[in-house]
Amino acid sequence: MKVFGRYRQRWCVVGVVMTVFITCTIYMATHAVFDADVDLTPPRSVHGPIYPWDKHYRGPLANYDGDPSKEKAEDIIANGVKVQVEAKKEDKAAPKPDKKVPVDFVSEQKAVQLSRHKQLEDTCKKYPQLHIGAINVDTQRHILVNEKHKLLYCFVPKVGCSNWKRVLMKLVGKSNKPLAEITSDEAHYKHGMRRLQAYKPEDQKKMLETYTKFVYARNPFVRILSAYKNKYGDVVMYRKETYFHQFAKKMIKKYRENPSQRALETGENATWTEFVKYLTDPAKNYFDDHWEEMFKLCSPCKIKYDYIGHLETIGADAKYMLDTLGLSSQVEYPSPKTSHPTNSTSTFENSFSELTIAQLKGLWQIYQKDFELFGYEKPDFLPSTV
Repeated sequence: MKVFGRYRQRWCVVGVVMTVFITCTIYMATHAVFDADVDLTPPRSVHGPIYPWDKHYRGPLANYDGDPSKEKAEDIIANGVKVQVEAKKEDKAAPKPDKKVPVDFVSEQKAVQLSRHKQLEDTCKKYPQLHIGAINVDTQRHILVNEKHKLLYCFVPKVGCSNWKRVLMKLVGKSNKPLAEITSDEAHYKHGMRRLQAYKPEDQKKMLETYTKFVYARNPFVRILSAYKNKYGDVVMYRKETYFHQFAKKMIKKYRENPSQRALETGENATWTEFVKYLTDPAKNYFDDHWEEMFKLCSPCKIKYDYIGHLETIGADAKYMLDTLGLSSQVEYPSPKTSHPTNSTSTFENSFSELTIAQLKGLWQIYQKDFELFGYEKPDFLPSTV
């Protein structure tokens, strides 16, 4: 019994020692594991990025913004391993998303569109007569239909419509040429799209309700100067487009003192002031689409356009629209390689400085609604009394 008692005492001591040893071992192991810092620094690996702030990343962390300063801890799964990102007020060492990422661009463009839509809505309320009646034939004739992508485009001459027709031609598969090789004649006459006017009334109604609709505007005074320079300021171009001769002949006959017989017969070299006299004549001369008011061509108070673009910012406006519609991978709006002379501030100011106060007032009365509807500021050179 004494021997058994001694063995029992020895085993008790051994048991206590073993228990202490095991407990210490477990404590040290778990302490080392759970107190280890989580390193969020992107590794310099030849195997490619695994972090979501890298713009090329498409892996399991694609929805994580790379910022661990959350209101509460989150569990992130990376390569099958669960990592807990602890809540922090601010971690200056953590990588930050690039400030130039498309998210900023999209946010800015959304704000621009909201502003333009509000301007349009407020102005439409100011002129309730613009809501009255059905959509006119002119508007039906100016809306091109892209059935494949469910798009309606109201084109306004002298507002980048040639390039938009080229873009739409590519989208509907009408041309395999690069955009730069599609001629103006092809864009205007062989684009392969029907106009809204060609559809039955019930189909028109459905398209206007369900299709994505867009329109582009331009400073109204710059637009009419561009129209004059394009149709009458260039004699070579003028001779090619015989349709516009009738208007030039009328301008010269009615507004020029002692015109030559050749000028009366050809209509060549009609001046800018003669063109303005034609526009502002109280007799209400015929307005071609190239100088017709934009609101008359596209009825913005009757049609709720999803995108309102400006030629002055067409690069950003077109990119935003094509991006949000998921079409930018198929086509891009062409960037202008050279500036147009009618966009020059000096050319614009010099041309309008030639006009009388009465002529300026007359132009403002015609195009005032276009200025207001599409958010263009009243020109400084207009009299304050206008």
